[in-house]
Amino acid sequence: MRFGTLAPALLSAALCAGSPPPTRFERSGGLETPRLEETVAECRALAKASPWIRVGTFGRSPQGRALPLVIVDRDRAFDPARARAKGKLVVMIQACIHAGESDGKDAGLRLLKELCVDRAHPELLDRLVVLFLPVFNVDGHERFGPHNRINQNGPREMGWRSSAAGLNLNRDYLKADTPEMRAWLKLHQAWLPDVFLDCHATDGADYQYPLTIAREAGPGDTWFLEAGLGSWIRDSFLPGLRSRLEADGLPTTEYIVFRTWHDPRSGLVIGPSGPRYSQGYQSAQNRLGLLLETHMLKPYPVRVEATRAALLRTCEIVARERDTVARLNRQADAFTASPAFRTAPMPLGFRDDGTSESIPFKGVAYQRTTSDLTGGDWFTYDPSRPQTFQIPRFGHLKVTASARVPEAYLVPPEWTEVIARIEAQGIPHHRLAKPATLPVSGWRFRDPVFRRTPTEGRQRVETVVQEEFTATRDFPAGTVVIPTSTRLARILVHLLEPASEDSLLRWGFFNTIFEQKEYGESYVLEPLARQMLAADPALKAAYEKRKADDKTFAADPDAQLNWFYQRSPWGDPTLGVYPVGRIFDAEVAARL
Repeated sequence: MRFGTLAPALLSAALCAGSPPPTRFERSGGLETPRLEETVAECRALAKASPWIRVGTFGRSPQGRALPLVIVDRDRAFDPARARAKGKLVVMIQACIHAGESDGKDAGLRLLKELCVDRAHPELLDRLVVLFLPVFNVDGHERFGPHNRINQNGPREMGWRSSAAGLNLNRDYLKADTPEMRAWLKLHQAWLPDVFLDCHATDGADYQYPLTIAREAGPGDTWFLEAGLGSWIRDSFLPGLRSRLEADGLPTTEYIVFRTWHDPRSGLVIGPSGPRYSQGYQSAQNRLGLLLETHMLKPYPVRVEATRAALLRTCEIVARERDTVARLNRQADAFTASPAFRTAPMPLGFRDDGTSESIPFKGVAYQRTTSDLTGGDWFTYDPSRPQTFQIPRFGHLKVTASARVPEAYLVPPEWTEVIARIEAQGIPHHRLAKPATLPVSGWRFRDPVFRRTPTEGRQRVETVVQEEFTATRDFPAGTVVIPTSTRLARILVHLLEPASEDSLLRWGFFNTIFEQKEYGESYVLEPLARQMLAADPALKAAYEKRKADDKTFAADPDAQLNWFYQRSPWGDPTLGVYPVGRIFDAEVAARL
């Protein structure tokens, strides 16, 4: 059966199922999706029809809506400890983090009925506990209407991409600014899913694939995952999943980003997402995380069925290989917490090296014309004329930034928002009971460049010149000590190493270190500068070099006088200094 004929057959079967009542998706012939209250009612109808389902909540949104959670276990082990005691894998399925992309919500409801009411795959729930989040972004979901997804082919009405506060939850996994994400992190820590599936609908060009799949990947996968787990995902799991979906009539490929947007022949670009995104976050958690992206131009019933099939086939594979997945996850956690993880720098920044290989791509006929309205490129597609192109695939990465992993980080107690993020991530830490003077490695920054417009409500640091130094520093009582001997070491490094694009420094949590608070007047600094030049030939040489190299500096008398002020005893020695300390001596770290 090809994917174009899957949806009507499944809808017919669902409408005849009898109990529980058909969902809104089913009653509408696959053209509508329910609002939040009706979604929860449909979940409760499933729970009424099956003792294997429990419906609950895991938090509240800023607008006061409950965040719904559905737990599926045939042994009715509805809490993490009981589920783990039975040796089951935990599979988390998440929908509507972008609430206009409702495919996963309706697909998940169909899958739960299949598993728990129809009991079509009894062997799966012998080995799996399924957590289903039908609507994560509940406030965005209730900004419901027909005009929320201009590029998308159904449903008739849907929710909105961002939260009520205008924040994209799928950029918030690491910095955890939103109440919704902080609640999700508590849920994640309680259950620690073995497998995570995040359901979306994509934007972009037209092509034949109803579904594409993204995961965090790099050369040999050791950049983002422990080698054993990464190899199993690459060499066993993903080929098996694609093969099963192909047999279902659902051809898939890697998540599609073209070098030139909308133009398939420009080539496919594959690269890491980073831990701000769901699949990057799961990789940093040492877990299999997949982004399931249906193709927004396919009819809504086709997209829902493609998602349902991907969820089911994933559950089949991981249930069959339960022992392997559990072993590899334990192995990855143990490696990340071990000294072996800290022996090599952790890659944090990447770029494409420009090389590629040719791959077949199932596209459709298309044409690029110059718009007589705007003068820009205008792409038009003809899905009635499927074509297979040979296109370049760019996915060979070079490491542009990395970090040595210390034995421990130190965060002074005044950086409360930073500490709150450490705590939100569940990273083990403790506090100094009394002040301590410690040898640490640190960073000094200058010339920060801030993004001109806000990103997720924050003023990001785009670039900064950084200089590493070692010094003995005083840390007050209450300073947070965070050892890196934890399964969450990758998360910790991304949070606190400035080279990470998702570090708290880059997200603007430390922006005050770039602000000068005291200044000197010219009537004081003019004579002081001359005294300093006369007393220090090296300083004079540095000053002359700076003027010769930097014409803007040379033309700015105030900047020159401030240059002397900062080098005088009155200057602020903490200006531009990263307050986080790093300890590389294992013995020193062990004594803290």
